[in-house]
Amino acid sequence: MKMWLTKLPIAVRLSTANFILPIRVISLVVTFGTMLLIHAAEEPGSLVAVSIEQSEQIELYRNQIEELESEFGPFERSLIEPLSGLSELYTGIGNLEDANAILDRQLQLMRVSEGPDTFSQVPILEALIVNNVTMNDIEAATNFFENIQFVYLQNPESTTEQKLRAMDDLRHWHFTAINLGEKRSRINHFRITREILDDMLRIAEDEFGENSEAMIPYLYKEAIEKYHLLTYLFSHDEIGENAYDAIFEAEAIQPTTYLRQGYNTVKDIREIVQQTRNTEADAMAAVYEADFQMLLGMGLAQRSYREAMELFAQAGKSEQQISDFFSRPIVLPVTEYYFSMDAALAAQDAAGYRYTRGEDGEDPVAYLGNFVAWNESLLNAAKPAPPEVLSDFEIELHRANMRFTIQSRGETRTPDAESSEPDTVQARVDAQDALEMMVFRPRFRGNRWRRIRDVTMTYWYPPEK
Repeated sequence: MKMWLTKLPIAVRLSTANFILPIRVISLVVTFGTMLLIHAAEEPGSLVAVSIEQSEQIELYRNQIEELESEFGPFERSLIEPLSGLSELYTGIGNLEDANAILDRQLQLMRVSEGPDTFSQVPILEALIVNNVTMNDIEAATNFFENIQFVYLQNPESTTEQKLRAMDDLRHWHFTAINLGEKRSRINHFRITREILDDMLRIAEDEFGENSEAMIPYLYKEAIEKYHLLTYLFSHDEIGENAYDAIFEAEAIQPTTYLRQGYNTVKDIREIVQQTRNTEADAMAAVYEADFQMLLGMGLAQRSYREAMELFAQAGKSEQQISDFFSRPIVLPVTEYYFSMDAALAAQDAAGYRYTRGEDGEDPVAYLGNFVAWNESLLNAAKPAPPEVLSDFEIELHRANMRFTIQSRGETRTPDAESSEPDTVQARVDAQDALEMMVFRPRFRGNRWRRIRDVTMTYWYPPEK
């Protein structure tokens, strides 16, 4: 499954020979030059033609930059435009070291001319992030993500939402780096995400108020973090040992206590939702409350799911809609917070979920879509999404096509990897082990939970490096 596909733009911009053109003229020539390259790529021998053309354009940009430097000095702001074209050309031909050197110079010019916290430097920082991740320079990429966060935290024109988004991007970068960097660094990346979330919660509470509906997405991030703590501490390999040393010994909290803290946060969310007098949102809050009760093995879950059904009915959902929603098993915990049944179902469908209602009392047919595990050490935790700037990259993933039974209390029975890629015993065993550790929102029909057979799912996970 392609999760991260490198797609780097090749923008070819042209200048005439050794003199400086006005920007409008350069723009026209850029467009024309790009069209010429596209046309050349369609002709026999086009690779050679494109290579020659790119070399010529690199030389033209260098000449233009030298002339500007000679006339106006090395800190002339008009250098930014040709430097941008040159960095894109270098990136397009895969010369990332030279591209980064040019981008660094652009960045310095931008800061000299506009200040250290200007928004206009963000696209340059993002280009540096993409290049450095491509080169697997994790430390450099981290530094540029931190620079973006600095821009939004320091610029007086930043909104609270922009600040929180930049912080969350940095947080998700550290989640992502767990699969890219050295094993010994993984627990440190996770610890940093916890510190960032603490800061996010403080900023959000100061801005929105403790009981504001706007707090709910951030509080749910905290609840999911508690589940992550559980999975780290329960890991059976070195990540579990590192978590024990770095987290358990420092905090002396049992893994299940973290999960109970997450449950308490979900209950706090429901109290906020109830203030809005939105019955369907209250029903969804009851579902999330029941989900965490399921994860904790609490008998209260059945009552909470029933309460959610009653609230959905009060909100105008039909009996069939309610029955179908609670007949769709799903891996717990759900990683995002949804305020409506339709939004929750749309998210399932986007992950490939397919559901066919059973006839004459038969079990429904449920394909749970794609579940992407976070790490080979965290096989039952869903992989957090990468920051948007890295959404087009891919990492290697193993795949297994699973068939299994979900018992009435959400545990799996007889998980079977019917096929895998690669076709190895290890890939199939890893997937089967992961499903045995998972808890599902069970099929709830009538007044009780019911077993559902022949559930299928495509399971993906990053192999050990």
